[in-house]
Amino acid sequence: MNISWVQFGGYVELTITANNTTLTDAIKKYAEKRLSILDRRFRDPVPVYLQIRKEQTKKEDERFIAEVTIRLNRGVIRGEMRGDTPYTAIDHVSDTVTRQISRYKNRYSDKNRRDVEGGLGMAIAEQLAQSTETEVEDSGVTTLEHGQLVRTKRHPVEPESVEDAAAQMELLGHNFYVFRNKETKEINVVYRRHDEDYGLIVPEDAEVSN
Repeated sequence: MNISWVQFGGYVELTITANNTTLTDAIKKYAEKRLSILDRRFRDPVPVYLQIRKEQTKKEDERFIAEVTIRLNRGVIRGEMRGDTPYTAIDHVSDTVTRQISRYKNRYSDKNRRDVEGGLGMAIAEQLAQSTETEVEDSGVTTLEHGQLVRTKRHPVEPESVEDAAAQMELLGHNFYVFRNKETKEINVVYRRHDEDYGLIVPEDAEVSN
């Protein structure tokens, strides 16, 4: 794994890692240039992690993946985009996380602007100091009846309200979000419906007949 670290002139501390591809000086400089725009979005130190990796896919324009992770007081901003080169993937993910930061600030501006723009609390800072990984990923391939399971991700699930879970789903740009319900302590799934409203999946134990 190739690793590069850079401190911008303001508050963003960018760490770049590369898997299954070479992190060249040209790629590092390009990533620093594209993500330097984030430096104007925060007023306190914020670690930003960029992972660039290459996968063997059928579509050549999706072989390179750029994933950006930013942990803040009230959630995680994460974007993952693909491209035919590391440069196009970086372009796409830079635009994605910039939009997510804008949505994040708009949501919490009336609640606690200082927390939003401030970045990390002490507990999160200590956690990130121990590891730059926000999730554990298994790359083993499992053959299923109608295809292959090519990747498994494991990430911590913290108690959240349904409202906060829906907001986090929007920040991540996903259609669903798995979380632990703060009230019931159970694992729930919030998702966006076709009519643009939200739905909630609450698991129940199936009845077992003797």
